[in-house]
Amino acid sequence: MRAMKGFSSLTTRLIFWILLAGGSVFAATIVTSNGLARQTALRAAEQEAVWAAQASAGRLQAVLRSVEEATELLGGAVEALHPAPEALADLQRRMILSNVAVYGSAAAFEPRAYRPERERFGAYFFRGAAAGDQLVEADLSGDRYRYWERPWYTAALASGQPAWSEPYVDEGGGGVAMVTYSVPVRRPGDARPFGVVTADVPLAALSKMVSEVRVGRTGFAVVISREGRVLVHPGIAGTTALLLDQVPAERRPLVAQLVAKMVSGQTGFERFDAPGRQQWVTYAPVQASGWALMVVYPEAELAEAVSRLRRWQASLALGGLGLLALVVVALSRRLTAPLRELAGAAHGLAGNLELPLPAARSRDELGALTTALGDMRAALVRHVAELQETTAAKARLEGELKVARRIQMDMLPAGQAGGAGTPYTLAARLEPARAVGGDLYDHFVQDGRVFFMLADVSGKGVGPALFMARTKTLFEAVAVREGDPAAILREVNRGLCRENEAGMFVTGICGWLDLGSGELAFALAGHDPPVHVRAEGLPEAFTAEGGPVLGLLEAADFPLNRLRLVPGESLVAFTDGISEALDAQGELFGPERLLAALTAAGRVGATSLADATVSAVRAFATGAPQSDDLTVLALTYREPLPSS
Repeated sequence: MRAMKGFSSLTTRLIFWILLAGGSVFAATIVTSNGLARQTALRAAEQEAVWAAQASAGRLQAVLRSVEEATELLGGAVEALHPAPEALADLQRRMILSNVAVYGSAAAFEPRAYRPERERFGAYFFRGAAAGDQLVEADLSGDRYRYWERPWYTAALASGQPAWSEPYVDEGGGGVAMVTYSVPVRRPGDARPFGVVTADVPLAALSKMVSEVRVGRTGFAVVISREGRVLVHPGIAGTTALLLDQVPAERRPLVAQLVAKMVSGQTGFERFDAPGRQQWVTYAPVQASGWALMVVYPEAELAEAVSRLRRWQASLALGGLGLLALVVVALSRRLTAPLRELAGAAHGLAGNLELPLPAARSRDELGALTTALGDMRAALVRHVAELQETTAAKARLEGELKVARRIQMDMLPAGQAGGAGTPYTLAARLEPARAVGGDLYDHFVQDGRVFFMLADVSGKGVGPALFMARTKTLFEAVAVREGDPAAILREVNRGLCRENEAGMFVTGICGWLDLGSGELAFALAGHDPPVHVRAEGLPEAFTAEGGPVLGLLEAADFPLNRLRLVPGESLVAFTDGISEALDAQGELFGPERLLAALTAAGRVGATSLADATVSAVRAFATGAPQSDDLTVLALTYREPLPSS
């Protein structure tokens, strides 16, 4: 009975049948296929291709080395024996006939270096169309061939080292496409060569050497020179051309990368698809010559065994998945009908939380889900009621904050003062980060002086806003009777220290501008010095002394700073919401950008200076939330106040 009760669980039944069907499918797949065999087959195919390329490069290397040794032996004989022309010709013939890969041999020398009676001497022997020991002889000394201008001659003399030439078609050697190995020859004790001896290898012979490389049914080999010219390629005619010139323009960047790896002497195995073909390439250097050999082969032919294994696995997997799908569909139709009924009831709850739910008719997971859904409905009803109350309270709070913001902004004086007909202009801008903020500015004219204050209360929100109102009230009450900015700050500080149990503090600047003389006096309380915009329009920060913040130390003192402004000069004070504004990457606006913004604004008056500062901060912080209140106050001395 307990076993039957456990099997009646929806989860148990689904797990049992899915595991049974899935286990059967995967067991059959694992038994009939072996993942390790697939990996081994791929590695074996890759290794076979690499070995084929290396073996072909080795065979080509051996042949080229035999040509090099024979040519270097001929050069050594010329250096040691300086043979007569007839003996030299005999040595050349013997070298050609003893090496089947050699097509021809040239001996060419500097003017009067080999035969003093002749201006130039150069002889060439090649196989031509003759068979056996009959070689064709050509005189290279005439103006028709001009061997002294040929790259195989000039390059060897210039470098002084044996080297293989780039492929070329030799008109004097029967018009055969070939490569030449040139060996410079010297007299004992001389560093500069006086001639070269060569051996020519036709490209057709190279092609025959590598034609035996086969990977798959249609794989083929390609040999390129140091400059990327084609030496061997079964599908490209004119084998002295650059490989890049033989491919479509859209594929040249990809082919150029491959050629660069090959000519740099690298060995590699990588995917290199062509239009309509999936293929792989393996390449290896031919060390003796600086050439590179590449084997190209289709992926399908390389991994035919792997492909067959993959198709067999796919067939088994599809069959197993089909069987599994039939089982799952049959079970879902029989077992999930109650779930569909419950889902319909749950969908109805979206519009009506009072909608009745189906009764729990079983004690399995479906019954538990039905009970849980009923509990969720009851919780949602309570939550909706609480949310309505919270929303109403939030709406009331937002309304109160709007009123508070309006009251706070109304407490501040006008953002513009002075102007035409007055000796000064003043502009102030304040943008709270929240509904209400802790920044403030104030200004008024008394006894021929413009008194001003700009301050920043610690923190943001309602508390700092109330402390800001208290600070402004103290400033206005003290400033009307105190003419010294330092004394004003001392009185304001003592007033703020009283009943400041919250430990709030204020940073700020307080000062006045004498409208008759242009004298400026100010005191700082833990605040950044203002910026002095000179008459020539160049701003710089004041070098000023300052005192501690307001509201914490009742006995604090504040040094007085003085400066005389000439007409056209301005003072710009700001809170840290300007200098410490952040952009989307978290970088500070900083004093350098502030000076740059004021420099760009020029000598255009307080309004433009204040607006330029705010605009620069907004542009800098685009995309980032405002982190602090922004406040700036600009004061421009326009002209002296007329004496009474």
